[in-house]
Amino acid sequence: MQYTNLDTEKNILEGASNLFMQFGLKSVTMDDIASKVGVSKKTIYQFYKDKGEIIQNSLKKHFEEHKKTILSAVEGSDTALDAIFQISKCMKSQVESVNPVVMYDLQKYYPRAYHQVLEFKQKFMLELLKEILNKGIKEGLFRPEIDVQILAIVRIEQVQAAFNTSIFPRDKFDFFKVNIQMFDHFVHGIITEKGREKYNYYMNHEYKF
Repeated sequence: MQYTNLDTEKNILEGASNLFMQFGLKSVTMDDIASKVGVSKKTIYQFYKDKGEIIQNSLKKHFEEHKKTILSAVEGSDTALDAIFQISKCMKSQVESVNPVVMYDLQKYYPRAYHQVLEFKQKFMLELLKEILNKGIKEGLFRPEIDVQILAIVRIEQVQAAFNTSIFPRDKFDFFKVNIQMFDHFVHGIITEKGREKYNYYMNHEYKF
């Protein structure tokens, strides 16, 4: 089979992404990527000027796919509370495939690429969570007096804190237990009695984190 330039570029990006998610960003070299994809470094440089550009493109593709997954899950939910559960499930799946050192490497060594993380949080996730919280208020599941702007930011920062290994070192804390505790704490801070009944039903019948 003869591969096109588009196929080669796609393979380079996918191979590099797999290495980044498994080993982090800093430790992966261009030689590693070339070996993973089965091409020469010269071929890689025909498409990308350096590793930084590969990281930026890899992250862009990652967030495009992640957004689609989250939106699909939210659109298929029956209530706002269900939507929050669905987002948490998406995050759990995400964490299972990503080495926690990736976020550290992004912040320290690739600030331009890290800007995409901030955009994902501050634009996409913030607006989506505000929309869900407002929906939950209308459904009578969330307390009407909550400030959706503040609580949406709180939830985003909770997830970010769970990722932060300087706060919750992986040798001392189980990531999923941390996330579940934060999720439970957040939900109980916003639900009405009707919401609590729905939450208990979901926990007992629908969801196993």
